[in-house]
Amino acid sequence: HNRHTHAAMSSLIPRYDPVLFGEIHQLPAYLPREENEESIRFILYTSVIITIIYCCLCIIVKTWKDSIRKGDDGESSSSVNVPKISYQLTNLLVNLTLGCLGIYYQINKIPLQETTWNKIVGYEHAKIFALGQIGYQLWALPIGLFVVGETKSVIVHHVAVICVASVSAFVRCGFRYYIPYFYGLIEISSVPLSIMNQFKQNEGWIRAYPEMYQTVRVVFAVTFLLVRVVLWTPFYWSFWAHATLLLYSSENISTTVILTVFNLSSLVLTFLQYFWASKIISAMVKRGDQSKKKES
Repeated sequence: HNRHTHAAMSSLIPRYDPVLFGEIHQLPAYLPREENEESIRFILYTSVIITIIYCCLCIIVKTWKDSIRKGDDGESSSSVNVPKISYQLTNLLVNLTLGCLGIYYQINKIPLQETTWNKIVGYEHAKIFALGQIGYQLWALPIGLFVVGETKSVIVHHVAVICVASVSAFVRCGFRYYIPYFYGLIEISSVPLSIMNQFKQNEGWIRAYPEMYQTVRVVFAVTFLLVRVVLWTPFYWSFWAHATLLLYSSENISTTVILTVFNLSSLVLTFLQYFWASKIISAMVKRGDQSKKKES
């Protein structure tokens, strides 16, 4: 392993080195059993903690709902969706934590230049992002599916994240060099989204604070397009090139299956980012056209 530390740094799109990839394939397929058992416990604890936070927020929001009296705008406490608001607040807290931790790791722990070996096999200390994401998605999936009625695209996103994060969490070739960005930093764009969703759940807030609502919408659009499209694209295709070469060089059936699911799930997540980005851009253009019409 140490002799790879001094190897030539991997470029954005690596060249295929059959000797290097052959050595990687000779490694054990999974991380040590003791580590993986500890990881499973961490995932379960994460899901339990998030569930407790969600339940506490449900109690707080329910108490707030019960204290609301019908206002001058005609809205009443019946318009407050306790499970959905609590779900969005929980998302806000989790995404803020992952996003801030991801920014810290990306700035302080992840070098811009790294060897192909370390990009594929190294950075086990970053595994916490994969474990946190799995625990979070295992909580969000049933709540989104059965309680708040998330869209199909969001449900697909939950499943795809579980697939890719499971490889990063338990497999030796986990591409953990990339995960502080993909499982951490990008979640910072979900923070203004959660705030925007709170406004949508309480339309009286939009009427009371229209400028704040528009500011949140702009911040969300800018951060989403920046971290999930502009910065995501070169970072993702660098990952995709390494992952595809590893899949191409695999001669083991189980490894091939794992890497195929891994690569396809990552593609699904990438196209979802582009799909949501297109909707954001379309909404911005539409709003711009409406503003011009009002001015004229």
